[in-house]
Amino acid sequence: MLKDKLKQDSFDALKARDQQRVDVLRFLISLIDKKELTLPPGEMNEAAEIAVLQKELKNKEESREMFRTGGRDDLVTQMDYEIEIVKAYLPKSLEESEIVAMVQEAVANSGMNFGMVMKEVVGKVAGRADGSTISRIVKAELEKNNG
Repeated sequence: MLKDKLKQDSFDALKARDQQRVDVLRFLISLIDKKELTLPPGEMNEAAEIAVLQKELKNKEESREMFRTGGRDDLVTQMDYEIEIVKAYLPKSLEESEIVAMVQEAVANSGMNFGMVMKEVVGKVAGRADGSTISRIVKAELEKNNG
């Protein structure tokens, strides 16, 4: 699972004396551990771990924007470093064209129901695209088919 890879990479970074990387990886491990405590025993799976990392990525990107508008270039650089580490553990994001194809297929299967289409696409995407992007594409496809 992802947590095991994070632990191993943290250990390797510690041996390499890369304290900055160790700190980021340990923080990610602690977030996964914290999430695991909220779930019933044995319920933590890789999809849940990915969801934790995606949430943290979003938080870090928002922080980076706040630091940028506040003129804190030192903290922007730190956030960029941390964002790159988090992204390295997430699955490759889908291209927008791939999402459009999935949405079109879901519309063909589920009809013109926004909720049903979203449910089908989100299930297929499994963390490789954010919900706002999927929602925007679904709305556009449904409007195109209605018009």
